[in-house]
Amino acid sequence: MQCGLAIGPRSVLGRTVGLVYGRLVCRSFCLFSVFSLSLLAQPAISFAQSGGWGEPIASPTKPEPAPAELEPAPQAPPEAEPPETVETVEPARTEPNPDWADAPPTEYEQRSPENPDWVEETEPPVIENTKRKASEFYDIRYANRSLTMPRGMMRGTFDTVVGRRTEDTPGDRPFGPTGTISTMNFGAAITLAEDFEIGFSRYRMGSYPDISVFPNFGFGGEGLITFSMSPEAKFGDIPFYARFEALDREHAKLGFDAVFRIPSRTEFGFLGGIPLRFVAQEQFAFDTGFQFAVDTNPQGPSVWTLNIPFTFVANATDQIFVKLNSGMTFFDLGHTISAATSGLIRGPFYFFPLGATIGGTVEAGTTMMDIFASFRFPTLYGFTTRASALNAETWQVTIGFNIYSPVLFKGSAL
Repeated sequence: MQCGLAIGPRSVLGRTVGLVYGRLVCRSFCLFSVFSLSLLAQPAISFAQSGGWGEPIASPTKPEPAPAELEPAPQAPPEAEPPETVETVEPARTEPNPDWADAPPTEYEQRSPENPDWVEETEPPVIENTKRKASEFYDIRYANRSLTMPRGMMRGTFDTVVGRRTEDTPGDRPFGPTGTISTMNFGAAITLAEDFEIGFSRYRMGSYPDISVFPNFGFGGEGLITFSMSPEAKFGDIPFYARFEALDREHAKLGFDAVFRIPSRTEFGFLGGIPLRFVAQEQFAFDTGFQFAVDTNPQGPSVWTLNIPFTFVANATDQIFVKLNSGMTFFDLGHTISAATSGLIRGPFYFFPLGATIGGTVEAGTTMMDIFASFRFPTLYGFTTRASALNAETWQVTIGFNIYSPVLFKGSAL
């Protein structure tokens, strides 16, 4: 009983203490929860912060004021609404925008004709020869050519002459051989500068086959390489000429000639000329001018001669041409003056030639060639101060060709 009594009060006291302690803990937890919730409900507070150990604590920054709300702008009183206007719609532009471009399409993309970068796939172009033709520099129409070739062009000439001469040869005048005459003549010329042509040839545009350098009367025997086959075989003389074209207009052309005969068979000679060409409609031409020649005569005074050619040129087509040539030749002016003053007849002194030429121009690549044949009477009609005579027994046939090539152009004009 004593044990039970002793233990009993202690048990009641322990329970009481436990209940009191539990109530305190519960109330403390509730107060802590309320305090925590009140802290969470307060606005954020800026505390002073330190940038690092050993630095003073910076003062707390003041919060920036909230931006003031913009007041609405006063509105104007409502006005009557304007009538509705019809908006014009600009048409869509179809040209490509220069500031924007698509990448070029690949062969696997679907191509569209509206794409400015779209290109039809075709076979690659054939690479042709870039060298230009000779007719692009020198007109293929014979009647429309200038008196000199274009700069850089070269001309090779060949002609053979067969004919007969019947005039008696006076002992003091170098007329040349009589009887049947045949010659072969090669020449060459080139234009080294604009409108300036030089060559070793008896051919010059607008001056062939007129009487050029005496005493041959157009029977040949003159050229860079030339020789006679009859009446005797021998080499001929070498003419060197220079021509300058001072005027080259569409309808009128004028030049100056200087020809020096380097003697091989005869004597030294010189010819100065002024060739003229008048062109109409690019297919008709009239060639004339003056040619003054001086021939050294070892048996007496030099022979002074004046020749005035008249030649009509027409292109039947662009490649076929014909020529009719005549003129007047005052041969041996010194004897003419002495005969007129003394009354002696020592002629003939004047000649009228007559001839015709037909030719054609062919083109092969970068070269061009003229082929021609002519027949003429070099002294058809002659007269002196007291007599005249018709001479149809002196004649000549010439066959030849000229080859043109722009050897210095190399595919483009200089």
